[in-house]
Amino acid sequence: MTDPFLDADNDGFEDLYVSGSLDGSNDGFLPSAFYHNQGNETFTIPSNIGFANDTRESYSNAIGDINNDGKPDIVVSNDTDHNFLWKNTTVNSNNWLKIKLAGVNGNKDGIGNKIEIHANGQSQYRYTACGEGYLGQNSSYKFVGIGNAAIIDYIKVTWNHSGQVETLYNITPNQAITIREGSGVLGTPDVASSDFTVFPNPGSEGIFAIRFNEEFSKKHIQIFDISGRLLFSFEKNTQSVRMDLSSYAKGVYFVKITSHTNLYKVVKLIHR
Repeated sequence: MTDPFLDADNDGFEDLYVSGSLDGSNDGFLPSAFYHNQGNETFTIPSNIGFANDTRESYSNAIGDINNDGKPDIVVSNDTDHNFLWKNTTVNSNNWLKIKLAGVNGNKDGIGNKIEIHANGQSQYRYTACGEGYLGQNSSYKFVGIGNAAIIDYIKVTWNHSGQVETLYNITPNQAITIREGSGVLGTPDVASSDFTVFPNPGSEGIFAIRFNEEFSKKHIQIFDISGRLLFSFEKNTQSVRMDLSSYAKGVYFVKITSHTNLYKVVKLIHR
C-alpha cells in the first residue's frame, strides 16, 4: 500500500491518495481512495472523480506532473501488465509552485532538506526524500498549492548537511523553479534591530544610509536583489554607511548586515 499526500486542487491543503492490494470485490473495503482535505481538519471521499473505477490490485504509486500544468498527477503500478495514469483534470484558478533543490556542498539532488513556503499568511512545509512509498519515487519537484495568493512571500530552505538556512523572497507563482544551494539570502541568529537604523526607507533616489550604535564595531554589508542574487558587498568600521542603488532598477532589495560576532539581520530596502 502507498499513500502519498498531494494538493490535487492547489488550494493550500494537502489531500491523500491511497492505493492498496484489494480489487474492490470485498464488501466494505476500497481498492483505492482519494481523500479530499476540506481545510477544517476533516477529509471526505468525493463521489465523482473516477477512482471508483479502480478495480485492480495496486502495490505502489508516484506523484508527478506529466503535462507540466502545475497539477499533480498519479501513476499507479498494478499487479497486471496495465498500470494506471490518473491525470489531474481539476479546473480552477488556484495558484501553485513547483520547487526542486540542487545541492552544491551536499548531495547534488538536494535530498534530505526542509522547505518552508509562506503565502497568504499560511506556512507549508515540504521535505525532500529519495523514496516516499513502497516501490515508488515521486517527482524531484515538490508541489505547493497556494490558493488565490498572488505572490509567495518567501521560500526558506534548511540544508540538512550544514544546518544553513537560505531564503528567497517575493516569488511569482505558477512556475517551476530550481533552488541551487548558495543562491538565497543566508540566515543565522539575528542582530538586534536596535543596533542600527536604515533610512530613508522607502527611498526615492536610491540612496540609503545605515547608522550604527557605538557598540556595533566591524560590519560586513551585502546587497541582494529580490531573487537573492548578490549585487555587491563591502566592509566598514565607521558608525555610518552610505549605499547607492540609484543605478539599479526601482523595486525591492535586501541588505544583510553582519556584525563582528557573525550575527546578522536582513532588512528590506524599497527603491522607488
